[in-house]
Amino acid sequence: MTSGRAERVKLALRQIDELLSRGRLRDAEAMAQRLVAENPLAAEAQFILGITIQSQGRFDQAEPHFARAVTLDGRNVGYLLNYGLCLLSMGRVPEAAAQYGKARSVAPSNVEAIWRNGSFHARIGHMEQALALFHKALERAPDAARHAIRLEVLDCLLSLGRIDEARAHIERFIGVTPHHARYLCLLSSIGKHDAESEMFGRIGRELARPDLAPVDRSDLMVRRGVMLQSSGRYDEAFASFTEGKKLLRAPSVTAAFRQEVDTRIAAFGRDRLQHLAAQHGRSEYRPVFVLGLPRSGTTLAAQIISAHSKAGNAGELETMTYAAAKLGRGKPLGEIDGALGELGEAGIAGIAALYEQVMRFVVPGKEMAIDKMPLNFRFIAEASILFPQARFVNCTRHPADTFISALQTEMNAAHSYSYDPVDYAAYHREYRRLMAHWDEALPGRVFHLAYEKLVADPEPVIAALLGYLGLDMEEACLHPEHNAGAVTTFSRLQVRAGINASSVARWKPYERHLAPILESV
Repeated sequence: MTSGRAERVKLALRQIDELLSRGRLRDAEAMAQRLVAENPLAAEAQFILGITIQSQGRFDQAEPHFARAVTLDGRNVGYLLNYGLCLLSMGRVPEAAAQYGKARSVAPSNVEAIWRNGSFHARIGHMEQALALFHKALERAPDAARHAIRLEVLDCLLSLGRIDEARAHIERFIGVTPHHARYLCLLSSIGKHDAESEMFGRIGRELARPDLAPVDRSDLMVRRGVMLQSSGRYDEAFASFTEGKKLLRAPSVTAAFRQEVDTRIAAFGRDRLQHLAAQHGRSEYRPVFVLGLPRSGTTLAAQIISAHSKAGNAGELETMTYAAAKLGRGKPLGEIDGALGELGEAGIAGIAALYEQVMRFVVPGKEMAIDKMPLNFRFIAEASILFPQARFVNCTRHPADTFISALQTEMNAAHSYSYDPVDYAAYHREYRRLMAHWDEALPGRVFHLAYEKLVADPEPVIAALLGYLGLDMEEACLHPEHNAGAVTTFSRLQVRAGINASSVARWKPYERHLAPILESV
């Protein structure tokens, strides 16, 4: 590359970075596309195009550009790490691991490479490996990076149930961390605090800061609501929850979900789905999909099953989302027959093998892997085509309880339906409509696990669940609180308390706010 062209590339890169920083993602992508067209062999051009596309959540389209950048410059740690993150975001875990590993081998002492390898292990639930890497990174990290690494250490400790260590960590660093609001949220989630507590005052003082980021303010208002709830001040609590969610300004996703449900029901009728599964399903792998709306008991169900000696919890990965997209080949769902025909038996087998490889990588040495991504209920058809012996555990709970639980949890914008009772009632109706369709299309394939029945009388319910999965009863399954596996979901503290009915009918003090949900039951 001539010096003049190199300078033009650098200028374009700076301009693209500026557009990204201002949130003008489509303009940044368009400029990056032009840069790549003019300089297809420039690794930095391919990389920045990948970044602009990934920033919009289109990981499958970003991946080829990261791959090209790594091919052109395989010793650039940043390229390798971002490529790994892109693959991980699609649930392609072993491939991601390879890129993270290359970054370590290229630069064994590089703090960013060590740190991000820790982040990778934390994301797939391998917390002890993650902690070891985080501590190694902390030994040589600059002060600015140390704060962010310590926050990841804290998340690991909480996921492992090491509460005393987590509390000590917070108290040690809360006075110096720039992530003060996040530390305060996590500290307030440990133990019991009400509106008369010192913690309530600390959160109030933090909320008084004018420079607080909207997401931090929202999370703190949720925590404030939980403490008002503990004091029996339910109307104030509900106002704090809902006002906090409004700060996120997240658009509703319910209309799009309704359209998706219509499309899936039309595309996968009973005869058609059973025909497709019989024609194309060749894999003998038997994954277990634990699914349902968030806060319906999916974490507890996964902990119960993974307490069994033959089972392991792979956590919440995007692998099935990726596999479903690959099966559809970008075509409308109504054209699934053609997409599968184009893939051929080898192509379909390859997608099934990729999924199995991921599960065996994340849960090594176990006969049964649990895929605990709640929203996989959307992809039951694709999963049944890929895996004729797959099992589906649909977790159900009173919708008013799932709503209240979600409302007082830091759910991101993808779950904006959980911010408002009217929106939640509409989303929940569509979820029920889709699950009723799967029951009709795949009779007997879905086990419905009712949270209220489980906590009221655990042993017979768990015995029935394990029987459906082809597993013998084991005592450990009755005590998921002793399961040593990491819990990375919002329920990580609750499940350590064991199976109990304390969360049943938590909606009743909020009844006057929940008419849209109660009327839909």
